[in-house]
Amino acid sequence: MHRHAARRGMSGPASVSTHRTDLAGSDCQHGAVLDRGWNRPGHPAGNALRTTWGEIRQIVQFYETKTESVVTPVLQTLFASSTSILTALFSCLLIFWLLSTKTTKPFYNVHGNRHFDAPIVGPSNALLARWHFFRHGPALIRQGYTQHRDSFFKVSGHDILVVPPKYLADLAVLPPEKLSVNAAIVELFQRLPAITTVIADHSLQARMVASRLTPSLGAHVPRLQAQLRTHLPNELLATTSERWVSVPALALVRRLVHRGTAAQFVAELADDEAWLATAIAYSENGFAHSLLLRVFPDWAKPVAALCLPTGWSVGAALRRARRQLVPLIRERRRRETADVDYVRPDDFLQHLMDGGGADDNDDNITVQRLMVVYLGAGPSTMIAIVQILLDLCAHPEYIEPLRQEAIQVLRGSGGYSRQALADMKRLDSFMRETQRLSSPTGLGLHAIVREPVTLHDGVILPEGAHIQMAVHEIGMDPDRVPNPAKFDGMRQYNNRKRPSQGNCYRKQPRLYFSSGLLLTHSIEYTTTSENNLYFGYGKVSCPGRFFADQNIKMIVSNILIRYRLRYAGGAIERPKNTTLYDVVIPDLSTLIEFKLREDASEYNF
Repeated sequence: MHRHAARRGMSGPASVSTHRTDLAGSDCQHGAVLDRGWNRPGHPAGNALRTTWGEIRQIVQFYETKTESVVTPVLQTLFASSTSILTALFSCLLIFWLLSTKTTKPFYNVHGNRHFDAPIVGPSNALLARWHFFRHGPALIRQGYTQHRDSFFKVSGHDILVVPPKYLADLAVLPPEKLSVNAAIVELFQRLPAITTVIADHSLQARMVASRLTPSLGAHVPRLQAQLRTHLPNELLATTSERWVSVPALALVRRLVHRGTAAQFVAELADDEAWLATAIAYSENGFAHSLLLRVFPDWAKPVAALCLPTGWSVGAALRRARRQLVPLIRERRRRETADVDYVRPDDFLQHLMDGGGADDNDDNITVQRLMVVYLGAGPSTMIAIVQILLDLCAHPEYIEPLRQEAIQVLRGSGGYSRQALADMKRLDSFMRETQRLSSPTGLGLHAIVREPVTLHDGVILPEGAHIQMAVHEIGMDPDRVPNPAKFDGMRQYNNRKRPSQGNCYRKQPRLYFSSGLLLTHSIEYTTTSENNLYFGYGKVSCPGRFFADQNIKMIVSNILIRYRLRYAGGAIERPKNTTLYDVVIPDLSTLIEFKLREDASEYNF
């Protein structure tokens, strides 16, 4: 059998990979940590705790100076000296875990990973492995992919099993009953009620995104464009054709994204500042919450999910959302019954109201479904747009070609439409190159195996395995993408007539994708292929990517048509991205200067 095959029937410590290193050293037997005294100088457990706590303080100080993201205030709250109670509590949790590791059954984040024999890249000690992955996630993934390109490996201890790309075709066809993305999301948020109550396979909100929201995106274009025509000048109010104005990239993009989303999700509240604040609070605290949970021991995560300030903030935002939306839902239902001339809004809230059966008619649950989709759409779209703007400033030679393409397409189509956006092929290419080099995460196709899966060569993924794929390294593989380190904004556009270029696994082009999955040559931003896995692949793909694509293109093209942009002070070097685990975040403190174009008034699309 394949050397990485899972061992059926194994359980307990005997099934743990031989690469594992015990927390307090291999010489520590049952109760040895207690007997020898973890706090004595030189003791391995004490050294581990002291090293880790020093790492925590360094990480907080590092991100205080490097970013102004939503994560930083949370880290400050948790670890600042003024919050001694939380600090002491967290210290106690760490100490208790160290003391109990040798005397209790291991607590698994995902049980199946420990039953799968694969090398661990980085520290094997669970505590140190997580903090090392926090600091050096991309480097560890790169090392693992380089050393084990065609085989399995683990990062962050046993937390993540990275699957080689040769199994992509196997995974792409598995139903959620066997390979579940939603189970991984629930695990990520540790069943935090304000988020995970409504997350399940075949959930109403997922079905409505695919069957109602995506088909109606074309009808949303005029509404979204009206928002941008009103609010983009307001956000850049001090900008004139004579004056450059510096604006924090995140602050600008955050409000544009959430206003546009509100116009398509809750039409009545598109211009409501209170609703804007609620949506931002829910989505951004939820994003930060998922990152913070990853540092905790597995057994402590369910408690931490309820005790972290981010969890409280998510719950408070959900309660505010219910106060704002439940009366609106009831008013819509009243008018539908009482007013024969009433026309139901074409927005996502209405889709949720209409799409459910008797079991999906709870107004509070409907609001939570809406907010969960906000969480999935908001932060990821914001980060994508910020990365695109940073690349435009770093590569200004692309600005005019992209601008002229947008103007020509919009003139030919009579303004913005779904088809006009699809015809912006150069913009598609630029967006994909930004995504390839500044991918939102180093790992993708995040899912949990719900029942044993036998792959094409006999390897068995055990039930409970928590799997991902090294999507960034796949996109940077020179055997897949020529000259991968170079930013080429027209890479996909120039390859559009060369179907074998950039879309094949060159060394063995037919071995893994003989089913036809190989033959994907479209250059659209939303296209998934074996080398473009940032939105997933097959049945393990993001249903909201078309919504994100439309929002990104409309915001970026409106900026290009009406404004000049550059880094503050005329700088040309792109600010480096920062990372939290495998998550890639642009430097959110970056200022971008904007100046109104002299001919901006000529383009009234």
